[in-house]
Amino acid sequence: MKNLQLSTQDGHATLIFDREGSSANIFDFDTLNELLDTLTQIENDNSINSLQLRSNKPNIFIAGADIHALMASTLGELAAMIDLGHEAFQKLEDLRIPTIATIHGACLGGGYELALACDWRIASDDKCTTIGLPETKLGILPAWGGSTRLPKLIGLPQALPLILGGKVLNANGAKIKRMIDDVVPKEHLDRVATEFLSRGQRETTEHPVLHNPASVRLIEAQARKDIMQRTRGLYPAPLKALKVACQSVSLTPAVSFRKERDTVIELVSQPETARLIDIFFLSEKAKKLRLPDVTPHELQHPVVLGSGIMGAGIAYWLSAHHYPVLLQDIDGNALAKGMVQIGDQYSQAVARHFTSKAEAHKNFDRIHANAEKIPLHNRDLVIEAAVEDLDIKQQIFAELNTRCSEDCILATNTSALPIHELAEVVTNPGRIIGLHFFNPVPQMPLVEIVRAPTTSEQTLATAIRFVQRIGKIPVVVKDSPGFLVNRILVPYLLEACHIFATGIAPEQIDEAMLDFGMPMGPLRLLDEVGLDVGSHVAETLIAAYPERMSMPPLLNEMIENRHLGRKSGKGFYNYDSKTPTPNPDTLALRQNRIAPDEPIIDRLAHLMSEEAARCLDEEIADSPASIDFAMVMGTGYAPFRGGPLRYADATHLLRPDFYPAPNRKTG
Repeated sequence: MKNLQLSTQDGHATLIFDREGSSANIFDFDTLNELLDTLTQIENDNSINSLQLRSNKPNIFIAGADIHALMASTLGELAAMIDLGHEAFQKLEDLRIPTIATIHGACLGGGYELALACDWRIASDDKCTTIGLPETKLGILPAWGGSTRLPKLIGLPQALPLILGGKVLNANGAKIKRMIDDVVPKEHLDRVATEFLSRGQRETTEHPVLHNPASVRLIEAQARKDIMQRTRGLYPAPLKALKVACQSVSLTPAVSFRKERDTVIELVSQPETARLIDIFFLSEKAKKLRLPDVTPHELQHPVVLGSGIMGAGIAYWLSAHHYPVLLQDIDGNALAKGMVQIGDQYSQAVARHFTSKAEAHKNFDRIHANAEKIPLHNRDLVIEAAVEDLDIKQQIFAELNTRCSEDCILATNTSALPIHELAEVVTNPGRIIGLHFFNPVPQMPLVEIVRAPTTSEQTLATAIRFVQRIGKIPVVVKDSPGFLVNRILVPYLLEACHIFATGIAPEQIDEAMLDFGMPMGPLRLLDEVGLDVGSHVAETLIAAYPERMSMPPLLNEMIENRHLGRKSGKGFYNYDSKTPTPNPDTLALRQNRIAPDEPIIDRLAHLMSEEAARCLDEEIADSPASIDFAMVMGTGYAPFRGGPLRYADATHLLRPDFYPAPNRKTG
C-alpha cells in the first residue's frame, strides 16, 4: 500500500498513515480505497482484538480531504468520494474490536471525522497538535460523518459552535470540549492507548433531554439567530450545516450521511464556496512561499524596539513562538506598561485554552526588557516599532547602524512610511526591510513584507521564512506610500467620513458595510484604531495622492476635541456603556445635510476595488490574487466575496477581468 501500513503483534493491530511522497496525510480516492480494503482485512482476521490508528508524519495526523482533488472533481465524482469515505469510516465504527486514534499533529476535517469513528481518541500535548472541523470556513460542511457523529458524542449544544464556526482547537481545548478523551506527552501515546483499549468498546452516549424534538427546535432557533447576527446570512454553509446537524440526532446514520453528502454537493456549486476555497489555496501558497535559488538564514535572536501596543504585541507573539526576545524602549514607564500588556495577553491565552499556565510562564520569561542602549552585535534581527515619525525612525536606524553587526536585518513595522528613506541612513541598505504587522498582533494573520529597492534577495528570503516560522502569513509588497493594505483601506475610511459629514447617521454607514460582509463598519473601525493614528497614516497617503484623497475637516475637528475613539471614550460613538451609541458632539459637527446619490455600499466598495486596480497597475503586489488575499487577511474584507478585485469582476465594475472564468468540470 502507498499510503497505509498495517502491522500486528499479539493480537493488537496498528494502522499507520504515511502518504507516499508527501509531508502530509490527506484523503483522496486511493487512500480511502486502501483504508476500506485494510479495514475489511482487519474485520476478517479473528486474531486481531484491538486497533490503533496513528501517523508517521512529524507534525500531521491527517489534514483532511484533498481539497485540490475536491475542486477538480465533477459533482458525480465528488459524491462518490463522499460515499466512499462514509463507507470506510462506518466500517471502522462497526468493527467488533475496540479502536483508538492516537493523534499527534494536525487532525482536521476528515482526519477528525476518522477519529470520531473510533471508540477512543487521545492526543499529544505538543504545540503542533490541532483538532477541529474547519469545513464551514471553506464554504462546505463536515460530510464524512462529522455533522452526524459529533452531536451524538458531545450533545448538540456543544457540537454546533464547533461545526458552525469551523473551530480548530489545541489538544487541551479539544479535551475540555470532550472532542477527545485525554491529552498526554507524545512519548506516552502508545502506553495510554493500551490503557484505553483495555476498557473495550465505548458505550453509546445518549442525550435524551438535549435531543428530544422540542429541545432541538429551541437549540436550532438560537443557533440560527447567532449565525444571522454573526454572518447576516451572507455565508450559506453555516445555515446548511445547522440544518444537517440538528436533523442528524433523530435520523439513522445512513440517512444523515446522505444529507451530509447532498448538502456538500449543493454548496460546492455556490460562488461563495469557490471564493473561500481560493482564499484557502492562497493561504497554503503563502505558507510555502520561497525565493528560488536563495537559502534563507534562520533567525534566532530578535530585538523589538518600542514597547507600545504594536511593539508589545510583536514581542508577545515572538515569545509565544519560543523566540528569546529583547524588548527595548528608552522610556522605562512605557516599557513597564508594555510588559503588563504582554502579561495580560498571556492571561487571555490561558483563559481561552490557547496555552497552559506553565507554558505561558515559560514564554513570558523569554522576554528580556531593557531601557539601556546596549550593544546588539549578537542579534540577527531588529524590528523597530517606534512612533510613526520618519525623522525619529531615521535617527533610530542610523544608531542601529553602529549598534548592530553588518549582517543584522533591520526591519521597521511602519504602517505607511517609505522604507527606502530608512535605507539611506545605513551602510548596508540591502538588510533594510519592512515587516508590517497588523493590530491586534495576536489576532491578525497577515504580515506585509515591504521590499525597498535596495533590499537584497537574501534579506527578503530570510524575512519570508521568519514570518512563516512565527505562524504568520507573508505577502510581499513594493515600497510605496501605504504599501498595499493601507493604500486600499485608507481612502475607504476617508470616504466614509466624507459621507458621514453629509448628514448620514454613523450606524447607517456602518450597517451598510456590515451588510456587505465587512467584519466592522468603517467608522467603528476608525474608533477602534484611534482617529489620531488613522489620520496620521492618512496624511502620508493624502500627500502622495492629493488628486483623489483629502482629509475630511470634520476629522480634524474631532481630533482637536480629543474625540479619538474608544481609547478616549468618544469618537463617532460614545463608549460609556456596553452598547456604543452615536456621539452627539460629533453629530453636531456635521454641516451638510445632502444625502449621497450613490448607495453607500456601492460608493465604498467600488472605491476599494478601484484603488486595488491601481495597486495592480503599479505592481505593488505580484498578482490580483495577492492583492485580494492581503485585503482579506489584513482587513477582514468579506472573504466570501474573494477580495476587492474579485468583487469588481463579479459586479462588472472594472474591466478587463482580473481573473479567468471558473474552470470546474461538470457532470
